[in-house]
Amino acid sequence: MLEAIYAKIMGIGSSRHDKRQGCWSWGGSSNGEMKRPNKLPSKLRLKISGNQRRRREDTFVVWEEIPTPSVCDHRETMNSDASSSPQSAPTQERLMQIISCFPYPTTRPASPPPKPSPESCEHRAFCDAFGKLVQVSVETMAITALPMDVWLKERLKKWVQLSGHEGSIVPATPHTLYKKQCVNCGEGRAYKNISKDPALDGFTPKYYNELEKNEEHFIEIEDLLQQFADPTKTAIMDIKIGTRTFLESEVSNTKKRADLYEKMVTIDNDEPTEEERKCGAITKLRYMQFRERESSTAQLGFRIEAAKRLEGALEKNFKKVRTVEDVTTTFMDFFGMQRSRVRKQLIERLKSMRKAIENSTFFNTHEVVGSSILIVFDTEKVGCWMIDFAKSSPVPNGRTLNHRTNWVPGNNEDGYLIGIDNLVKILEELPEYGEHPDDQLMVTEEVVARMKNFAKSRGAAKQQDDILDERNAQRSIA
Repeated sequence: MLEAIYAKIMGIGSSRHDKRQGCWSWGGSSNGEMKRPNKLPSKLRLKISGNQRRRREDTFVVWEEIPTPSVCDHRETMNSDASSSPQSAPTQERLMQIISCFPYPTTRPASPPPKPSPESCEHRAFCDAFGKLVQVSVETMAITALPMDVWLKERLKKWVQLSGHEGSIVPATPHTLYKKQCVNCGEGRAYKNISKDPALDGFTPKYYNELEKNEEHFIEIEDLLQQFADPTKTAIMDIKIGTRTFLESEVSNTKKRADLYEKMVTIDNDEPTEEERKCGAITKLRYMQFRERESSTAQLGFRIEAAKRLEGALEKNFKKVRTVEDVTTTFMDFFGMQRSRVRKQLIERLKSMRKAIENSTFFNTHEVVGSSILIVFDTEKVGCWMIDFAKSSPVPNGRTLNHRTNWVPGNNEDGYLIGIDNLVKILEELPEYGEHPDDQLMVTEEVVARMKNFAKSRGAAKQQDDILDERNAQRSIA
């Protein structure tokens, strides 16, 4: 009976899951090797080991990985599409290039599913068979009974990466992400230390594993969007935190560079001093500090990097958002009609996060530069987490940081809590929805849909009137 139930689950014998049509081929050669399915990813080979005379549930699956190109092989493709719309669907070739660069299938062991209470022998047999099926599905990444490449391509078609290098973060499993690591990047080490700090529990993505493939390094972390009912219908904002977004080691070189001077003049011709104009060159520290002042980073301790609205519009150009008034207007527009609810929950969450940072051993002993606050909300839930720890490093000589002292070269202060403090203050002073005159001018998704339906019904009515007029004219002629 167990074999029959297992066969029913796998679809053996049905026309839909025939060995010529389905993802799995149960018709093997005489030596017991399974035929390779047509839709299986090119870099994976599936073998079934075991005597064919044994019961089917006694067979086991072994994955063999075939070498694939390095992640850098698709960079030209990624850059060539940079000018296209962020929401445009990527090509099949591009999707497969991205997939081939990451270490699939994930080697992280899956958590066993909860065991239901036994009700009958048939129920227990079904659970046993289903449990084995789930284990196979998890190990092969075919969670939805689809080939891995099909599942990934469908996920990537709806994938939105707000900031960072495009293609550096992709789904690993339905609840985790792969993030590519740069050379000498200590993000994996930072996440390990954070996971050992009880004060930060729940304020960052969960860390699972660090992997290597073709001399490239990756970490596997929690996909925070999967905490929402429909991740595709969420509003997302990435806010870079801190009064400094560069490491001290990055600006330690005092050599003056003409290329950085040209970049600065291109942005603001009035910025260089008389001495800098005569020299025609500046240091990297001078250029980086100039760039920080161009945004709200130097003044407020944070800057808005990118945002995706509830209706799906993606915005990455916030370079002119510098003052408190600019940030206030941006938040009002981003929250929309959800402002009162989102604002209240965000304030509570950020205050809890601030307290956690103040009590954190990790933050007490680490310089945290280039980190972000990720805000996510839908019509029911609001979430806020700290992400991106690639530029986090231990403070030398056993010193400690308070993250509120102004930075001077050598003190390692990053202004992380200055950014949190100002973010909380701006949100607290944000007016409730309906209290600001501009609220009456907001065109929401609901209003747009209502206008479209009205125009459509009006068009149909006009068309019907034209038909009646034509018929009346023909009758008059007759």
